[in-house]
Amino acid sequence: MWGDTEPSWDRDRNCADQRSPRNPMSQANPKLIIEDALSLQAAEDRRQGERYLSIMRVGKLVKQDAQELCVIRNISSGGLMAHVTAHHAIGDRIEIELKSDVRLSGEVVWVKDGNIGVRFDGEVEVSDILTHRPGADGRKSRAPRLEVHGKAVLKCDDLQCNAEIRDISQGGMKVDVAQALIAGRDIVIKVKGLETMKGVVRWCREGQAGLAFLRPIPFDALTRWLEDRSAAL
Repeated sequence: MWGDTEPSWDRDRNCADQRSPRNPMSQANPKLIIEDALSLQAAEDRRQGERYLSIMRVGKLVKQDAQELCVIRNISSGGLMAHVTAHHAIGDRIEIELKSDVRLSGEVVWVKDGNIGVRFDGEVEVSDILTHRPGADGRKSRAPRLEVHGKAVLKCDDLQCNAEIRDISQGGMKVDVAQALIAGRDIVIKVKGLETMKGVVRWCREGQAGLAFLRPIPFDALTRWLEDRSAAL
């Protein structure tokens, strides 16, 4: 009778083998396991690179000989989305300047509702782009300025004079001026199409002066002024 049935411990072992099949990884090719792990890591790295940081930063967009102000809405190591006012098409080559010492080159990959998507030519370090660190020469990076030619009237103390605008941003401008201005002095700036602005003379040398506005020009106001100037050319 005993020989007609298998011992209890053998029955338990066989049942356990049926209930719990061997781990397929135990029979897998070690090389394939490593390759799969590397593939998973590469996919994770791509997902990390595709994570966007939402921002609202004014930038300068350059396409061939044209330039405009834009608003960067989000950015990642591989690209960005920007709100623009000019016409752009998929495939356009552009450069984006978020601060005076950094330009990012890339290609427009989509256009929708006044926004564009830009893919960078190479990966970038987002923290370096968004942080205003002094350059190698000790100069602080500043907001991007657009090269533009226009006329301004300056009033500094008892002196009033005409000036030629060379570039402008929301926070300041560079002008050609015949009279010497004293750095640190308050100044009033009048430009046709913009509200009268108060500012400070930052520097003056070799017939040019840098002026900082006490209050930034609103983005919409500066954009309209630039568009009106472009239309008049």
